[in-house]
Amino acid sequence: MFRLLFLALALGFVACDSPRPEVAPARELGLETRFPLRMGVVLAQVRVAISDLEKARGLMGVARLEEAEGMAFLYDEDGEMSFWMKDTLIDLDIAFVARDGTVLEVRTMTAGDTETTRSVTKQARFAVEMRAGWFRDFGVKPGDRVNLDDLRSAVRARGYDVKKFLP
Repeated sequence: MFRLLFLALALGFVACDSPRPEVAPARELGLETRFPLRMGVVLAQVRVAISDLEKARGLMGVARLEEAEGMAFLYDEDGEMSFWMKDTLIDLDIAFVARDGTVLEVRTMTAGDTETTRSVTKQARFAVEMRAGWFRDFGVKPGDRVNLDDLRSAVRARGYDVKKFLP
């Protein structure tokens, strides 16, 4: 009986002395999360592609977008941007956006097209893809602004360093 009691006490002390399991940090929001993004006077809901893998995948395999749903692609430096539509199932419009949030140009891309769509400018910092015709239908055009505060909030929520992508 003493042995059993001693064993129980010994195990109890060992259990009390064991390190506590680490509490995992709150998980950042993933690529499937939609964030509000104002472009001009219109509010859209966009996924935010930040990692190279997310940007490479883009909207491949997406069969349908809601009326004001799209994807923003964030880069850490200005330049000429290139996109293609391999394995993309729906036609898309793409807006190339300057570092300050100014829409520079809007182009239409055809589903499945493996030809590259390039920005004319080398000053693009971001791109936003929406269903084909969206920018025209909602009056968002070159010279309009993408709200950088909305993008900053999305980047923070995704767990990335805002300063790397946005001024």
